[in-house]
Amino acid sequence: MATETLNGGKKLIAGNFFSCRQVPVAAATYYVGMLLESALGVYKALASGTVAGVYNGTDGRVLALAGEDNVMVAGEVAHSGLVDASGDAITLTETQIALYAQSGIYVKEV
Repeated sequence: MATETLNGGKKLIAGNFFSCRQVPVAAATYYVGMLLESALGVYKALASGTVAGVYNGTDGRVLALAGEDNVMVAGEVAHSGLVDASGDAITLTETQIALYAQSGIYVKEV
């Protein structure tokens, strides 16, 4: 797995395969490693939907209006690199990890 060091010492760890693209994102604050869902093609922080990607743009980016940014839409990510909508580390259950894999996001323990 590759490690990318970001501002504030946060790290997003991506595996050997991943696919990123520019997608529409809702107005909000975004943190690298934040799980996202998609509603009508617009990505936002995962609340209760199905995971659609992992934010991979500028850490702590605040969008006052909807815009576009870099999102990992498929691939391997390290569990330790995932954060919630506040930028805090999260713990996932085995059930959540299995569900995310069905969406193409493969969470790995490293």
